[in-house]
Amino acid sequence: MMLLAIGTLGCGGGNSGVAPFAGTWVANSGGPNALHFPGADFVLGGTFPYPPTPRLTSPFVSPQDTLFDSNNNLWVVDGGNMAGVGSAVFRFLFNQVISLNTTPNPPPNFVIKALTGAPTFAFPQFAAFDAAGDLWVSDSLTNPIVPGEMGAIFKFNAPHLTGAGFSGTPDAVFTNPAVGLGIFNGPLGIAFDASGNLWVENNGGTTIVEIAAAVVNAAVGVSTPVIATTLNNTVPPPGGLDTINNPWGILFDNNNNMWITNEQLSVSACSGSVVEFTKAAISGGGTITPTANVVITQTAVAGRSSLCDPMGITMNTSGDIVVSNFGWLSEYDASQITSSGNPAPHTLVAGLATLLNSPAGLTYGPLSLK
Repeated sequence: MMLLAIGTLGCGGGNSGVAPFAGTWVANSGGPNALHFPGADFVLGGTFPYPPTPRLTSPFVSPQDTLFDSNNNLWVVDGGNMAGVGSAVFRFLFNQVISLNTTPNPPPNFVIKALTGAPTFAFPQFAAFDAAGDLWVSDSLTNPIVPGEMGAIFKFNAPHLTGAGFSGTPDAVFTNPAVGLGIFNGPLGIAFDASGNLWVENNGGTTIVEIAAAVVNAAVGVSTPVIATTLNNTVPPPGGLDTINNPWGILFDNNNNMWITNEQLSVSACSGSVVEFTKAAISGGGTITPTANVVITQTAVAGRSSLCDPMGITMNTSGDIVVSNFGWLSEYDASQITSSGNPAPHTLVAGLATLLNSPAGLTYGPLSLK
């Protein structure tokens, strides 16, 4: 708006030949499709127009995010057409995913759409699973109660994520209050930390909010959650970038440190940053203006900016990250992001052959997909 070499490669076998699945899955909103770039693509450094292998092309309208559940099934969040038409969340089973080379467009095994009651989907964008296997989905456009502030977070309990389809009422919805200050302002990236707290990025502004695990676990029906923590932007000195400015993607690493992407739309149409906040910097509750531990900014690479309207971010078990940009992917090795700077990505996946067109959310696939 939004492993070591062998570990990265994964293992060969199955229907896929050599390691085409242990890579990065991208919700390619302008495709519209979900694209896979093998882990081998990110081993060699440089700029390459790698074609996706394989790709999933239907039944999407504008896919916004990809994620895997604990059974390695692939979920794709589709925003629809900005008017709520086509908005859905699709699940493709593990066996369908490993057979994509021979069966490229299987029908989704499970679909969430056409929600009853209010609010309903308007433009769902990101999703996350909690420890119980419940699915949480952010919607940046629904519930426009407070002028200039909109958005909601939907919950679907694990026992209801079965069968061939779903058309009904979510198990819980977090919304803005009917009056007073809003909590959500175009929520995009959502993620659970190691303690089960839910963190939500407000892409329409400069804040990230935390909803405590106790509130998350007790959620039922439509409610306005109490916010445990609000992270505010740190305005930098002249020439610097805000630490939280139109945040889009979010994840927690193995140390429970938070990583986010910022579009930085107030700077230019092609700017952006990747920021890390340590666990300590965002702890304590209340309103916090955290100091960034690492800030990665853009640099020119092969006629492109390394970070241009960065959206999704994913991290593998070695600490390498891949960031989706306006029309390309930037991969940084773990050694490149230990301190602030503007390093050139280790690998830039760019060019017509990539089929990348406004890629959004993305995720590393599990190594069991091989």
